[in-house]
Amino acid sequence: MTRGTLILIVAIAAVCVTVGSSLTGPHVFAAEPEGAVTAPAGSAQTSGAYEYSGLDRRDPFAPLVSKREGGREKGVSPLETYEVAEMKVIAILWAKNKYYAVFSLPDGKSYTVADGTKVGTHNGVIAKIVKDSVVIKERVRDARGVMSPRDIVLRLRGEEEE
Repeated sequence: MTRGTLILIVAIAAVCVTVGSSLTGPHVFAAEPEGAVTAPAGSAQTSGAYEYSGLDRRDPFAPLVSKREGGREKGVSPLETYEVAEMKVIAILWAKNKYYAVFSLPDGKSYTVADGTKVGTHNGVIAKIVKDSVVIKERVRDARGVMSPRDIVLRLRGEEEE
């Protein structure tokens, strides 16, 4: 071995011994600065380390703005993600004694609905379809916080604009 290699091995051994003893030996903390507040004897704080307890504070990782109550949820149909006022009736179809309506949504897509189909963000249900309009029953919360029924009538757009 050369002299340089021997010095390198001795230096590495010295570092290993120093690191190993610091991991297993007693820890020495730096002295606290003057005027520092220390915890009273018998408290949870020993050794001068700071412990954070955020039990009475909000979660810093929680979003500041929550989703609105009628927001889109997984598994909900597209008809239930828009307000009833945003929907347009573009056609009404019938087969024997049953009526169907075709709704156009703000996303540009059209959907065929029948009696009992859920629509709107307020758990609305199509109550009745007649030859020129659709009646939707919803339950909405009024200003007093009481849930009350509301009927919305959407008319066929072609007859309304003439």
